[in-house]
Order: sequence, then structure tokens, then C-alpha cells
Amino acid sequence: MSFRPFRALAALGLVACVPAVQAEVFINEIHYDNAGTDSGERIEIVATAGESLSGWRIHLYNGTGSTTAATAYDNDPVPTGALATCGGATVRFATLSYPANGMQNGTHDGIALVNPSGAVVQFISYEGQIRASSGVASGRTSVNLPVSESEATAVGHSLQLGGTASGSAGFTWQAAQAATFGACNRNQSFGSANTPPSVTATTPTSGATGVNPTTALSVTFSESVTLSTGAFALTCASSGSHPLSHATTGSSFTITPSGAFADGESCTLSVTASAVKDSGNASPVANTSVAYTLVNAAPSVTATTPANGATNVSPTAALSVDFSEPVTAGTTAFALSCASSGTHPLSYPTTGSRFTLTPSGAFTAGEACTLTINAAGLRDANNATPTSNTSVAYTLAAAAPTGYYSRVNTSSASQLRCSLHETIKGHTAYPYSASTTDSWDILEIADEDPANTARILDVYKNRSFAKVTERAGTGTGITYNREHTWPNSLGFSSQTGNLGLPYAPYTDTHMLYLSDTAYNADRGNKPYANCPPSEGCSERATEVNNGTGGGTGMYPGNSNWVKGPDGNAGSFEVFNARKGDIARAILYMAIRYEGGVHPVNGQGEPDLELTDDRSKIVITSASPAYMGLLSTLLQWHQQDPPNAAERIRNEAIQEFQGNRNPFIDHPEWATSALFTSAKPASCQLN
Repeated sequence: MSFRPFRALAALGLVACVPAVQAEVFINEIHYDNAGTDSGERIEIVATAGESLSGWRIHLYNGTGSTTAATAYDNDPVPTGALATCGGATVRFATLSYPANGMQNGTHDGIALVNPSGAVVQFISYEGQIRASSGVASGRTSVNLPVSESEATAVGHSLQLGGTASGSAGFTWQAAQAATFGACNRNQSFGSANTPPSVTATTPTSGATGVNPTTALSVTFSESVTLSTGAFALTCASSGSHPLSHATTGSSFTITPSGAFADGESCTLSVTASAVKDSGNASPVANTSVAYTLVNAAPSVTATTPANGATNVSPTAALSVDFSEPVTAGTTAFALSCASSGTHPLSYPTTGSRFTLTPSGAFTAGEACTLTINAAGLRDANNATPTSNTSVAYTLAAAAPTGYYSRVNTSSASQLRCSLHETIKGHTAYPYSASTTDSWDILEIADEDPANTARILDVYKNRSFAKVTERAGTGTGITYNREHTWPNSLGFSSQTGNLGLPYAPYTDTHMLYLSDTAYNADRGNKPYANCPPSEGCSERATEVNNGTGGGTGMYPGNSNWVKGPDGNAGSFEVFNARKGDIARAILYMAIRYEGGVHPVNGQGEPDLELTDDRSKIVITSASPAYMGLLSTLLQWHQQDPPNAAERIRNEAIQEFQGNRNPFIDHPEWATSALFTSAKPASCQLN
């Protein structure tokens, strides 16, 4: 018995197969251990069609030291061998002989059979399964033989495959019996050579055009076969790979793909020969590829919001158009016209299958509007356009939101101020960060990217970020965080108030916005002010998203502008498309927080005021606390009136907090007189 660590029989098992045709090469008989001194150690290889074994090799593996790191210790060429008739077939037997104790006969050893291309055809082991860590079979796990030899095995015996079959899959390993190296094994008969299966028909045929994507795919073989994973694959030029479902046995297979297809794209259905086996373990001689092209159907409108004929539509309701496939929208793709307020410019993404449309300008309550979808302004990937225009007629609600401002007194600036405060105070304050609903959750709804519900659109850089995964502290690279448009250092520095509850001003999502982390840091706690380059201001460019942003080198252009330092000596100018949004967030804060206590939970609240006097804008925890610049914010409010996206945001936040930003619903209420008015002796509510 040999224990030489580098002369042991390595584990041998089926690891990879070349496509089976009319011939197969495999290990047919082995002898590695016997009573007394080991002798006649051999390995027999059979070629079932009598083909040449030139270039084939046997590699031996020793797994005694480690079954999970078996090492190769010997490899030899397979001899030429000789032809013999066994049953109904002429096969070639070749026997590789080893010197006494030349093969390892401890536990967990094995053999790898390698073809002339260097591919492992078999990797088997005896007396225990192993995993190779070196040589041609490195990383592979063996198939352990069900029989073995021992020190009691008679001299001249061997382990042999037996049975009647045309290939290895039909034979079984037999217990040790008298050796037959170079001849037919005992109880072994080879049938006639197995004709491999072939593909006889496919639907669609290769080269077919105008194929409907709902057409059933099918593949027919010359005989019944069994399929393993990967037998069929479908890949298309635009839509990519499609998972397939189908039966695993039969001669004709109906194949059902999943996923959406693109109009007019080219697709290839592949049949992988090595994953197709007949009853004799033969595979087709080659892979089959079926290339075809899908029909290019014209894109069509599948849904709109609002629907055609809708009534009582809120002017803040989102407008959207869904198409049957992704399209590119030009500048004339969509148009909105209303009976009283006239034509409304629309902003929208340029590509997609769903478009959220953001109109600008004010609407008149109760007016009729028509959204027109112009076919000529739309193209799919293959340049097809819808067959006709689509018109969506709807009527706005008479008033929105009904009843919310019913107590507002507009008789004077001071009465308007106090009655607005009474209307919007006492909102539900959510935690800034928590495992329950918090400001992150609300803002990722309120600031959602109209072009992709899995992303957000930040307030300064106009960049689209993946929700959650690109948050600061979670994502890597460019991230987003939460911007206090009214800096929390100016009046409310703590996330919780004097009663330990979420502090309403700190967590107020009417004022909080999601922002690019770096741009948020640039803003710091600087007042909002116009900031031209002539005053030493630097540009912070935006990205093109949602129909706005992009471009550099022009003031103000589509860029933000900043000048240090932080505090009242610095300035931050927001890019044009978001000037009004930011202004109205700050105007809201000055009315929402007038000092006193929260009317529901009794927690103290600050008095926040707006000013043009920079010297008042200082870090403080006392009241009143100031922010500005008032005149600039009122200018921005007029320059960039509320649009549909801002109205949608207002609705979303009300769903959580229960209050609204009145200057989005009623832009006319925001005046210098309102914010400089004194508190009246008594507040007269309607």
C-alpha cells in the first residue's frame, strides 16, 4: 500500500462535457489496491466509436491531506489502444499502466480525464468526494464512485463498468472482479452508435421579420430530449435578455418569455447543444441560433391623468401621459390650453414611456382645459410616431382646496398674518430621523423625480439621485442630504424641543428640501440674495433634468451663485427654476412660527421673522430669529410663480403634516406689508 503524498490516485468525476455526438470517451475500468504489495495498477479508457485517443491525458489527484484541497501529482498521455467488438459496436480500449504503488490508494483520491483541448471531461474519486485545488481540475468537485477496492481485494481484480448501453450514462460501476483491461468488461455490451438529436423546426424561423412579440416561440427536435438549465436563451438588441419558461422533456417545446420587448428590435433565440441530451446522453453536434426581427408597432397613448372628460380636477393635480413603449418627446409633443388662463408652458422629460408634465402659470378655478398630445412631436426607437393626435379635455375644480382657508381674514395685512398663522399652525411634527416615518420618508415622496419614482430630484443641483442608496451616510460618491432652507442655526438648532418631542420648525418638510450634499454645504447658513459675478460670486452649475437646468458661464443662467463666508456676510442665489420654491418655503416659515407653544402638544416654538437687515441675521436660539433677504425673496416669489410640481409637493406634505403652504395656493397673499405687519390686538377669524 503506497502512502507517497505525490503519487496518489486523484479524485475523478464528471465535471464538464463536450457536446455528445456519435462517440464518447470515458473511464471504463480501474485498479488501485489489492492484498499484499499493490500490483497491476491501471486505468482503462474507452472511445465508443473507436476514435483516436491522441492528445487525451489522465491526471491523478491526492486528497488524503485535504478533501477540499486535493492536489495533482501525476499526469500521463493516454496510449493509442486497440479496437475490440463488444456487443453491437466496435470500440477502442486504451490502458494506462502504473508501477507498483504508482497510484495513491488511501481514501479520497481521484482521476481527471482531459481531452486534447485541455478540457476536463471527467473528474471522479474513490473512497470519498474531493475538491481539486490545483491542476486542470482546480476548483472542481469530484463524483465519488459507489464501489471501491481495499487491502483485501484479490490480485488481478478491478472495478469495472457493466451493463448494456451506448454511452457512459447507461453503465454502472461493479464491485471488484477479475480484471479485463484492454478487452470488453464482464457483463458489458456496447450498443450501436447513438445518432445525436437535431433541431428540425423553430417558430419563428431564422431570418423572420415583422414577428409579433406575443407570437409563441417553439423548438422541435428530431427525437425526445431532456433539457438542462440554459438549453434555451433569448436576447434582444434593446430589451436585453428575457427569462424563459418551458418543459424539460419532449421532442417539441413551447417557450414562454417574460419581460417587455421594444418595437422593431432584433432578437436571437439560442439553443445550447450541451444542455440538450437524448436517452443515450448524446447532444446536438452544434448550437443553433434563430435570428428574427419584431414588428415595429406605432406607439400609442395608453393612459392620461386626468382622463378625458374628467371634472372637478384640482389645478395642483399631476398631469401625466403613458405610452405603449418608450418614446422621445420633442418641444411640441405636449400642449396645454385653458379657457380663461390661456396657454401654459409645460416642462417634461424628453424620453420615457411615462411623462409627468409640469405646467407653469396660474389657473382659474372652474375653467375648462385641453391637454393635446401631438403625434408629430413623438418618436419611438425606430422613428415611428403615433397614428394620430390625442386630446384630453377636463374641467378644473371650482375652488381648491375647499374650506382650508375659510377662516382667513384678508381685511388687513395684520389680520391676514394672524389668521394665516391660525390656519397653518399646530401641524403634526414627524421625527427628523427615525425607524418610523420621518422627514427622509416624507421628502423622498415630496421631492420625487417626475421621470422615475425610484429617484429624487434635488433642489439646488437639479440632479436625479437614487432614493435611499445615495443618501449621505448611506451612498458613496455624490450623495444627497436634507437642506434647511431656513438654517436651523437661526432660531431652532435642536431636532427635539423643550418637551423632548420632534421640534416642529427643525423637521418641517414644507421648509426642508433634499439637496446635493456639496451644494448644501456651499449654501451653509447664508441669506438668500441675488449674487452676480461682479460681486465676487461663484457659479454652481445645475444638471439637465425635468425640462430645466444645464449650461454654464452666463449669469444667472440655470446656475446657483454663491459668495462666502457663511453667515450674514455671505449670499446664495438659487437657480431660476427653483427661486420661487425656496422663497415660498421661507415665507411660510415666517407665518407658521410666531412664538408661543404648539396648540396640541404644548411644546415651545420660536418666533421667526424676515428682514433685509443683514446685521439681524445671526446664529441664535432666542426669539425673534431672522432670515432674509425679504425683498429678494418677494422678488423671486413673483419671478417664479407656483407650478404644478410645487402644488403636488404641497399636497404630498399636507398628507403627512396636515397643513399647507398658503403662498403656493394663494401667491397674491405674499406682500411686503404682510411680513412687516404688527400683531393685532385681537385676531379676527372669518
